[in-house]
Amino acid sequence: MNERSYGSGADSVQQLEEVLEQMTDNGDFKAIVLASDEGLPLAAVPSPYDSDTTAAMVALLQRVSREARDQLDMAKVDEVTISDCERIRLVCRYLEVDGDLLILAVMVPPNTYYRRVTNRAVRRIKDILCPN
Repeated sequence: MNERSYGSGADSVQQLEEVLEQMTDNGDFKAIVLASDEGLPLAAVPSPYDSDTTAAMVALLQRVSREARDQLDMAKVDEVTISDCERIRLVCRYLEVDGDLLILAVMVPPNTYYRRVTNRAVRRIKDILCPN
């Protein structure tokens, strides 16, 4: 997130973690990480997955999706999803906050809806990091 400081530091991180915890409660997700596009975790909820590794992987996915978008002359990418053979999905939602690209990564169990919960979280994250 470059050198910018959003909100009041520790308070913002705590608020972000609360948003992610509410996502877990509302969506029964296996893991949630909010990361910078450089792969640094900004907030996460406890999970069996390492948040540092997850943040780095979602940043890599973001770079690959940006390259594909550029090569195919597509509009801005909203989300990237990877599904495994057990129908578990890694969903990466992209959001821009004050000129910085952030990635909300969610491990979604089979047969679980995620879009409404992530839409709500994206709005709340933007409100926390860039209040008007």
